[in-house]
Amino acid sequence: MLIVSIVARIAIPQFQEILTRARATEIRATFDVVEDAANRLIVQNNPWPEDAVAGVVPPELRASLPPGFTFERGRYQLDWENWALPEGMPGDSTVRRLIGISVTTSDRSLGLALMEMVPLNAKFTLGETYTFIFATQ
Repeated sequence: MLIVSIVARIAIPQFQEILTRARATEIRATFDVVEDAANRLIVQNNPWPEDAVAGVVPPELRASLPPGFTFERGRYQLDWENWALPEGMPGDSTVRRLIGISVTTSDRSLGLALMEMVPLNAKFTLGETYTFIFATQ
């Protein structure tokens, strides 16, 4: 029994971390789908989709996303971000818009794993929301 207990104490946390990283990889893949759809709009000379309510796919993106694609994903929720900065970014007044995706999840370990996984410099967290800026204008 002692040996089984020791093995379980070692294996269970490692298994949980593997599951968390797999979920973070899934979220990263959904980012790629949304980012690709948004970039297709830009290539077609359309503007970036406007900021949307959390969990709602911006109407401009629907046609470019796979059928049935949703921002309500069970363990997490996506939020399209399009922030206008009339005065520009502090320190760089030429940046007038930030484009990104936020993830809201109550699973802190999932959010932190995602923060480690996404290689963007412009990322931040506030409470249960993890935001990733992938374009500026």
